[in-house]
Amino acid sequence: MSILAGARGVLQVPVITGEDLMVAFAQTIMLVRGAVADAVRLVARQRQPEGPALTARELQVLKCMSEGMSNAEIGRDLRVTEDTVKTHAKRMYRKLEAHDRAQAVAIALRTGMLP
Repeated sequence: MSILAGARGVLQVPVITGEDLMVAFAQTIMLVRGAVADAVRLVARQRQPEGPALTARELQVLKCMSEGMSNAEIGRDLRVTEDTVKTHAKRMYRKLEAHDRAQAVAIALRTGMLP
């Protein structure tokens, strides 16, 4: 009997109404919106550098250190005294748990604080 009825005899093909299409469309949109929101959160999380938060000035000092500048050169570049640069460096070392500028720069590069 099913041979005579063809594929429709074997498979139960539901009748799809306009309302069914609207429900399916709405569910698809909700699914896509959720997936997009998850992707945005994931990208945002990946962009946030790991490690402790440094102040803007500490990041400037760190960037200058990564370029091989001395404390005196950093002070001139940032228009602060050398002692102020040393203070920023000490605070930065403590936050990063670094022993010196080379280790601070290495940590910053590894954690994404510096490009």
